[in-house]
Amino acid sequence: MIAHLRRIPKTIWLVLGVALAIIIPFLLFGDAIEAWFADLARPEAGTARGAFGAILFGLLALDVLLPVPSSLASTLCGVVFGLWGGFWLSFGAMTVSAALGYWLGRACSGYARRLIGERENALLRLFLRRYGTPTLVALRTVPVLAEASVIFAGLGRMDVTRAAWPLLLGNAAVSLIYAWVGDAGRSPDAMLPAFLGSLALSALLMAAAWLWRRRLC
Repeated sequence: MIAHLRRIPKTIWLVLGVALAIIIPFLLFGDAIEAWFADLARPEAGTARGAFGAILFGLLALDVLLPVPSSLASTLCGVVFGLWGGFWLSFGAMTVSAALGYWLGRACSGYARRLIGERENALLRLFLRRYGTPTLVALRTVPVLAEASVIFAGLGRMDVTRAAWPLLLGNAAVSLIYAWVGDAGRSPDAMLPAFLGSLALSALLMAAAWLWRRRLC
């Protein structure tokens, strides 16, 4: 049994470790944070508009580190601040979160290289060079994988410029859909159609990024 485990690429253990670091806080604190957040969003809570905006921005900006209900938070941006106000609030916070995740991964890249070895580290960097752009775009709407993909872009020391534009594009698309649905429905219950719409748009963005990469090759 131990011999079989040793044959598993170390990169898989690294992926599992990063995923568990994101999932475990959700399992432990996710429900409590979502309930607190939902209570805060109720009109009778009397939260000042500016203070609520600051809370939304802070939660979304720290989404890569905390078990934040990001889809609910982004939808509420549209509910409270309308289409464009909600879009810019969500987009700015999501971009800060992506930057934090990338630089966290980059700061830990030396440790990750020692953990998985030079050969597997080279394969990780090769994967990011070939498929990093469409992967980052496509996973922007997928819980856990969205955060993990950004951290791995940093761990594999993906070029900052090549990582930035798909993240900005994906964040803009996701933020626009959530803000639009929140503004149109004026209810956090619009989260499901927003999530489905953002998935469809991410698939289109992935196809566009893939075609663009093939054109450059």
